[in-house]
Amino acid sequence: FVKYYERLSYDRQDLHQRHQRAIVSSREEDKLIPLEFHAYQRSFKFRLKRDVSVFTEDFKLVGNGRTVSAVTDVSHIYSGTLHGEEGSLCHGSIIDGHFEGFIQTQNGTYYLEPIRRLGAEESPFHSVIYRDSDIGKSPFHSDYSGFNSKGVSCGTQRLCHYLQNLTREQNPQEESLRRSQRSLDYSQTTCLLHIQADNLYYKRFGSMEVVLAQVANYIKAVNEIFGRTNFDGIRHINFKVKSVDVSQEADHSSPTYSLYIGPEKLLALHSENNWNEYCLSYLLTDRDYSGVLGLAFEGRIGNAGGICSKYQFLRDNSKATLNTGVVTLQNYGRYLPTRLVHLTLAHELGHSLGAPHDGDKECPVKTAFSHGNFLMFPRASSGEQYNNDRFSPCSIEFIARLLKAKKDQCFVESNRPICGNQILNEEEECDVGYNDTDPCCYSADQPVDRRCKLKPGKQCSPSQGGCCNHGCVFSSQERQCEEETECAFESHCSGMSAVCPTAPPKANYTLCNLGTWICLNGVCARSVCVKYGLEPCDCVTESMMEKCKLCCRHRGEPETCASTPAWRQYFGGSSILLPPGSPCVEQQGYCDKFHICRLVDADGPIARLKNSFFNFEEYKDVADWMKSYWYVLLLVMLTLAALMAGTVFLFGRNTDKTESSSEGKKSGSQRGRRARTVIYKSEDGGEDMTNICL
Repeated sequence: FVKYYERLSYDRQDLHQRHQRAIVSSREEDKLIPLEFHAYQRSFKFRLKRDVSVFTEDFKLVGNGRTVSAVTDVSHIYSGTLHGEEGSLCHGSIIDGHFEGFIQTQNGTYYLEPIRRLGAEESPFHSVIYRDSDIGKSPFHSDYSGFNSKGVSCGTQRLCHYLQNLTREQNPQEESLRRSQRSLDYSQTTCLLHIQADNLYYKRFGSMEVVLAQVANYIKAVNEIFGRTNFDGIRHINFKVKSVDVSQEADHSSPTYSLYIGPEKLLALHSENNWNEYCLSYLLTDRDYSGVLGLAFEGRIGNAGGICSKYQFLRDNSKATLNTGVVTLQNYGRYLPTRLVHLTLAHELGHSLGAPHDGDKECPVKTAFSHGNFLMFPRASSGEQYNNDRFSPCSIEFIARLLKAKKDQCFVESNRPICGNQILNEEEECDVGYNDTDPCCYSADQPVDRRCKLKPGKQCSPSQGGCCNHGCVFSSQERQCEEETECAFESHCSGMSAVCPTAPPKANYTLCNLGTWICLNGVCARSVCVKYGLEPCDCVTESMMEKCKLCCRHRGEPETCASTPAWRQYFGGSSILLPPGSPCVEQQGYCDKFHICRLVDADGPIARLKNSFFNFEEYKDVADWMKSYWYVLLLVMLTLAALMAGTVFLFGRNTDKTESSSEGKKSGSQRGRRARTVIYKSEDGGEDMTNICL
């Protein structure tokens, strides 16, 4: 997804020490952490200060169904501003000396991540930085964005139908009266969130500390989008996290354990819980739903979906809370950049607050090509254009309408020890959380002088890394700790440390991603066109199959765009097919598993089925065939008519014979007739007696 990034190598140890000092020091100067580095031909200088504004004062963290601590540690979350740039914002976390987050500037937004997140070599560089304009520009899985990737919608159309069928109808007069009897409280602008992170999401990041950092990062970015929007006089709408529930271990008995649960079913299971305590409840996962990255019940006046919805009986007599949504981090096997996760979550929260898709009958918004699509547009956007993170006037109108109707029902006015979070900090020898049965390390429940320390005679703990075995000794050099990838060799333990060494990269320009990309510094990073001084482009052809072939061109010369057979001197005349899921037709479609370009459909498969029954769009080819081969259709109809006539003739004769032979037996059989009484239960609960003669 990331076209270009630059590597960073600021002093991690110094940053980590300053972070640790800021936690324990009472001096204000120690609580300000300076950070400086050079990238993108400019200098970044800012001071970071602890920022817990996205969490409520009574915030709690739950792991595996129990509260981790009465006071949850969020001291690793920071924010600040760029030196000398008014209106800038920096927000992120400091974990193990890495700063991960985003920097909003006048020239765009930059994102920082640990380099290991991209699978690249960590020495001498440990972090990467990329700009929002560097996302979504590769020829395959990088040229689309969040909630409607590859042409599949976020699913609101399907959920709207589901909601109408299940929720009980409300009296519109009562709803109108209830609204008119109260005045709008403009000070209540905060929506309290419950965030559920399933085990797949937890496995993606590997620790509670990083999960909390990701959640804070998402909510801070979403608050920037909502906070700058004026919803018809309602300003400063924001979200705060009241609780985070993380599934650290896979629960085989849980109905959500299966990897083959569809997004609608997953959301329905999440909605079965009672979320009355929260304005909204969202589930974070790391599942591949082939283009669907988000799903949420759309808030409407008079139904039970969206903000402030309560736990209630549905028409099928089940109970659910429909103030829910789902967001996933994966799309066609690829991890989404942070920017696209921000847009996906903001898009789904827009649905929860009542906004339909731009371009629907309710919101016929035309695309402003010079500034890009608005946030609620159902099709993919790159995320770099001005409108991509802004609401359209129609979306603002719908959200304002719902806020005025439901906001005041649930909106509000706007030092736990580190040991036990299963993150190895500088002062800790090991950290196994609250597991008292661990053979290598004392748990956080032990006395202060022993907790998070190795037990006597133990060399290491598996919590330190993948090269410590369950016998609490370093693994031998024969032990493989990382598998070989397309761009990096396998890695083996050193026998001297519990940490798995960085895997050695394969040679640059090694082919990867089914031969369509090349490896650079151990990462499958660029199109194979780049290997020969070319750049990728969309194939110019009318054939939907040809559009799913790799095409290259000379830099800055669109007229030279051609498929690989035309570049015989580089590719030997062979044709290279794009992997399934690659965008085509300028992001308006995607390549399926048969390597055919499929144009996007904002409403998804349900709309196609509807069109088959009502609009007959799927039958255009059939109609053309019937016009050309009308005589075949006539022959089939005549054959069926002949078969029906023959059947009536044959069975009609047999019936006449049967009736004549039974006339003589009729009187005798009547003498043996007797009555039987059958009792039926009527609909109103009574009983009807009916006599049937036999």
